[in-house]
Amino acid sequence: MRIKRWCLALLVPGCASALAGCAEAARFAVLESDQTELVAEQCSRPNPPHYESTWKPGPEIIQQLELDLPALKALASGHDEAHITDSKAYDRQYFGIVVHDKRLIYINAFQPAMANKDWKYYAIVVCDSSTGAWGALYDPASHGFSDFAFNLSP
Repeated sequence: MRIKRWCLALLVPGCASALAGCAEAARFAVLESDQTELVAEQCSRPNPPHYESTWKPGPEIIQQLELDLPALKALASGHDEAHITDSKAYDRQYFGIVVHDKRLIYINAFQPAMANKDWKYYAIVVCDSSTGAWGALYDPASHGFSDFAFNLSP
């Protein structure tokens, strides 16, 4: 099976703020495990933790994650680089990973204008975008978020 890797870059200064007004309704997708390897190699933010295996979160878990998502704003506000006013304004890809025998979900988020038409099937890796993309971990057992990181220009 051939795996595609999409690497995007914002080259226009101030473009992230212009994109904020174009956000569509919140969108998300749970990607297949073959895409996890690609999203685990970020270029402008820390990678997700090393994982032993992958798993596919079911609809109930994703529904709870979506309900808990507003709590991510508090974690994100502790970063000086940027802040999130509405985490659901980003397109989100969800990847189930197992870290130290614990099932977690890695969230890969980006501005809707950064995605291509295949974003619900292929991992999106955004390079050099500043606040246009971010990642975080979600623990379905505790309903908590951790390891929040914005993309930063080198």
